[in-house]
Amino acid sequence: MLVAMARLHVFYASLYSTSRFTLPGNQHVRHLAAATRLLRNRQQERRIRVGKTGEWEEAWRGHCRLYKCFVLLGSGLGLGIGLGLLLRRDPVGLPADRGSGNAVTRCFHRLLPLANCAVSAPPKDPDSPRHRFNFLADIVEKAAPAVVFIEILGRHPLTQQQITVSTGSGFIVSSDGLIVTNAHVVAGRRAVRVHLAEGHKCMAYLVAVDQATDIATLRINVKPPLPVLRLGDSAAVRPGEFVVAMGSPFSLTNTVTSGVVSSSHRPSHQLGISSKDLDYIQTDAAIHVGNSGGPLINLDGEVIGVNSMKVTAGISFAIPSNRVQQFLDDTKDMKKKPVPGVRRYIGVTMLTLNPSLIQELRMRDPNFPEVSQGILIYRVTQHSPAYIAGVVPGDIVLKANGKPVRSAADIYTAVSSQPSLTLVVRRGNQEITLTVTPEAVD
Repeated sequence: MLVAMARLHVFYASLYSTSRFTLPGNQHVRHLAAATRLLRNRQQERRIRVGKTGEWEEAWRGHCRLYKCFVLLGSGLGLGIGLGLLLRRDPVGLPADRGSGNAVTRCFHRLLPLANCAVSAPPKDPDSPRHRFNFLADIVEKAAPAVVFIEILGRHPLTQQQITVSTGSGFIVSSDGLIVTNAHVVAGRRAVRVHLAEGHKCMAYLVAVDQATDIATLRINVKPPLPVLRLGDSAAVRPGEFVVAMGSPFSLTNTVTSGVVSSSHRPSHQLGISSKDLDYIQTDAAIHVGNSGGPLINLDGEVIGVNSMKVTAGISFAIPSNRVQQFLDDTKDMKKKPVPGVRRYIGVTMLTLNPSLIQELRMRDPNFPEVSQGILIYRVTQHSPAYIAGVVPGDIVLKANGKPVRSAADIYTAVSSQPSLTLVVRRGNQEITLTVTPEAVD
């Protein structure tokens, strides 16, 4: 291009110097300047085009280099993994260790240690503390599928919409849908809905109930087989054994707590229960509202009790599994039809206070009221007659219809014989009078 411009300059110079080709005035100078500008513009355009082409070519070369890197990396990784797999298959007759095989094999083992690492993850160490001592997790993993969450449904007094009145727990003892729970959980024969561990919900009906032992059974119509829990021998339970309590406290399904057996045979008369031939299992495993009816499980994964009541933190009671098994044997012919019951209830769970229990409660809570006897209310069912009357957990019933109360049997007698119940309760340092009207239920 520079040569051409030089030649053009020479050509115009020759024209300017030749007398035969002379333009009038200074037109020859203007023509020369215009030609020069045209050539410069074209030169600049060419430089721009050449620059862009160079950028495109450079970008293409960069993409090609990146593509080649990925191809080489993928090929190398595939080759390494393939060789690693082949090297793991030791020749027949040689010991299966890294030093086995011929020289080529040993060489590749040294060159490709990462290939073997990528192919085989190290196995779980069976000797690690986590795998040796996590026995409670193993029990929960086996038992959890058979534990259910129970909802008691009712109608809202104003909107008449279906609402959850109370909740509880239970566990499946038969693959065809038989569930064990507490009698006080399904009190009143309201609509009962069961939530299985795998997420399925279904309605249940009451099969059998024993108010004296606080045991009840439900049945659900679900395609078998269902996971079940095996009942153990509660007579063989010893104080100090590890136990796991499972259930749905405060509607929190599949909640697990653990503890030990505090007493394997706590006589019912110490708790103010009318059934004098029933011994309870006392445990310090945390049990709260909603745990009732859930299983108390030993380290063999067997149910040794049904969580029934909590007095305070660290003092809870379960119905022995042997009594549950006796109840199941007595009601095995009642599987196909519900068993109606006629009774009146006020919706509370009570505990008789005796001197030893009062002393233990005062050790745990220095602010426990100064009483020598009475009935401790530790659970009140929502929307029940007692709930409507203003009874709250922690109240201590001193009198019922003007008569001193010494055991829970006095309350049962008053409920069944009187249309209304006037209770004098100790709440903190105050005595309050409440009137409860028992509800007649089928």
